[in-house]
Amino acid sequence: MKKQKGFTIIEILVVLVILGILTALTITSLNPNRRMVKTEDAAASIYNIMRQARIQSITQRQFYAVVINAAPTDQSITLPNTDTPVTMTFLAQSVSLVDMGQLQTVDEKITLTKQLPPDVILNASFFSAPPNTDFPAPERSFSKFDFTTAAYVTYFDPAGRAVNASTGTGTQNYSIFYFSSFDIDQTKSPTLLRAVTLYGATGGLKFWRFLPNGTPNKWSPKIDSNS
Repeated sequence: MKKQKGFTIIEILVVLVILGILTALTITSLNPNRRMVKTEDAAASIYNIMRQARIQSITQRQFYAVVINAAPTDQSITLPNTDTPVTMTFLAQSVSLVDMGQLQTVDEKITLTKQLPPDVILNASFFSAPPNTDFPAPERSFSKFDFTTAAYVTYFDPAGRAVNASTGTGTQNYSIFYFSSFDIDQTKSPTLLRAVTLYGATGGLKFWRFLPNGTPNKWSPKIDSNS
């Protein structure tokens, strides 16, 4: 009888090592794309919820708030509404839409919350974004909020404007938000940089992508991103 020939332990180990190397190479090559998708998702979440707040504030003729809690833990945040502020708990690393009701003290509620990817940084102090000279005026001077000090809160009034209070006396918010990966490299493609700009006077928004291989490198508005 012929002996059946099988694989030796050494041969199996060699195959397993080769498969491990190929798997590691595949994961490494896909990481930039995975991080790009997460960065895009974080920026789109804030853009879409702010846009929804603006639309609902106009159609419902009342105030809506957007709260961005970039902290790694849940936060209790106080929102002013007439003479009696209301305190709500917002999830860690999330953006939330708040129905402020009819200027009463018991009718405010969180109607939508989207958690942001944990490995996306937002307006980080150690990250120096590329110059926004490609942005149109007045976006070049929009303020970058410091999330290390507090959560970001903006209100959309019945006219759709973005203001800093829901009492009818707020001033307009003009803000810019930068989104990036922890291991950002502005020289490589695909780019991991996104930005969202908010116009206080109209409540309008723009979604931006950074194009690292242009001449020169530049920010470019995403198609169909105006609202």
